[in-house]
Amino acid sequence: MLDGEQVSYTLTRKQVKNINMRIRQETGLSVSAPPSVPIEQIEEAIRENQQKILQALHRSVQEEVHHSQQYPVAYTDGETVLYLGQECLLAVAFGRTEGVHPEKNRLLLVTKNPADAARRKRIFDAWWNDACEHAVCNLCRAVYPIFEKHQVAFPTIRFRAMVSQWGNCRPQRGVLTFNTRLLAVPVRCIEYVVMHEFTHFLYPNHSAQFYQFIAQELPDWRQLQQTLQRDVETRIAR
Repeated sequence: MLDGEQVSYTLTRKQVKNINMRIRQETGLSVSAPPSVPIEQIEEAIRENQQKILQALHRSVQEEVHHSQQYPVAYTDGETVLYLGQECLLAVAFGRTEGVHPEKNRLLLVTKNPADAARRKRIFDAWWNDACEHAVCNLCRAVYPIFEKHQVAFPTIRFRAMVSQWGNCRPQRGVLTFNTRLLAVPVRCIEYVVMHEFTHFLYPNHSAQFYQFIAQELPDWRQLQQTLQRDVETRIAR
């Protein structure tokens, strides 16, 4: 119980030095702690930070409501879609050539049968995934010359829906995987994700050298990272 509210949490035992807490959109309060730390000590740390935790949990709920409006639910007129960092309204229209067309502050979904919800969803999702792949692959080709100088082979590029990652790198396999939701964020943020994942081929960690390399190409990487982190999770500063 925190200030009269019942709060559940997920505990992960791992080799860390301290008790760490964060709020994740998908799981709520997550706590990681060393194997030797007793539950009583962990829960005392939670109580010591109860105000920060409750504020972050309440903010997370509000953000989740906002996030739920960033991608179509019913694929109908007037739904909000976050597209390349800009809020757009979805519009549905009849047409023989089906597809989605960005037009200033709206996305026009054209379908032969506007009343068919499954068809609207299929058209929109297919367009979204194709557009995301096109945007990310273009940026991969744009940044690759930087890494080609370091004898990095052009990787296999994959895409899938991910809950808490914008992308990941498997250096030994030569594979980069990107989140299909990347099309929602500004182009500069996509560029940062691409640069971040490519840099793991040189530094398979998050060392000082890793971020120094990124800073050479993207001096504003911290601001871009903060924008992305606000979309993924709410962190608790202890």
